[in-house]
Amino acid sequence: METVTIFGIRAILEALQAEKPIDKVWLLKGVQSKLYDQLLHKLRSENISFSFVPQERLERFSSKNHQGAVARIAALQTREMEPLIEEVLEHKKNPLFVLLDGITDTRNFGAILRSAAAVGVDAVFISSSGSAPLNGDVVKTSAGGAFKVPIAKTQHLKDVVYLLKAHDIPTLALSEKAEETLYSKDLKGPLAVVFGAEDTGISNGLLKILDDSAKLPMQNEMDSLNVSVACGVLFYEIIRQRS
Repeated sequence: METVTIFGIRAILEALQAEKPIDKVWLLKGVQSKLYDQLLHKLRSENISFSFVPQERLERFSSKNHQGAVARIAALQTREMEPLIEEVLEHKKNPLFVLLDGITDTRNFGAILRSAAAVGVDAVFISSSGSAPLNGDVVKTSAGGAFKVPIAKTQHLKDVVYLLKAHDIPTLALSEKAEETLYSKDLKGPLAVVFGAEDTGISNGLLKILDDSAKLPMQNEMDSLNVSVACGVLFYEIIRQRS
């Protein structure tokens, strides 16, 4: 079974809540916190294998802020593109899909998943190459969002766009090259939004086949925001319009 190492008490608790198979947990003895006690109680009550180890052993797993807890869990599962889209369309009148083109930074990817979970995004699509790995950094930064939003990997994001078009789902790029701001767009209906890497943006080939584009208004000669922040701005404008 393919596994991934995650770190941080909250990340492990989120994995337990999502009923992810946990292989083993390593804990630093003597940590004083309510969350740590909650994790310990959960591990004992669910009969999950754990052991107390010295600080040096935990730091071999991760030099990150592990909060005295590291776990090995089954790798995050991804879904097949077509069945996932069909399933969402069957159950949702106004679905929201997200396509991430070339997001390679794990913290940005995790932060996007966190926002996506918070606003109820129905599916996230990434390409199998040139995307951030689904690792412990993503899980921790996502604050559990990685367990709550279906993620599909595909060879080409163009395939996702063409399938969405076949189902009459409009596609919107967030790009500083756009003429209009997102506040002039009608975001109430079914929608797929596309975000690109901070350095290169959305690839030209993908941008050409999208239905529309929008930008965020900028002042003080700033031309862009961090991609995870931009995602959050757009997600909440969609929520505002839909409510």
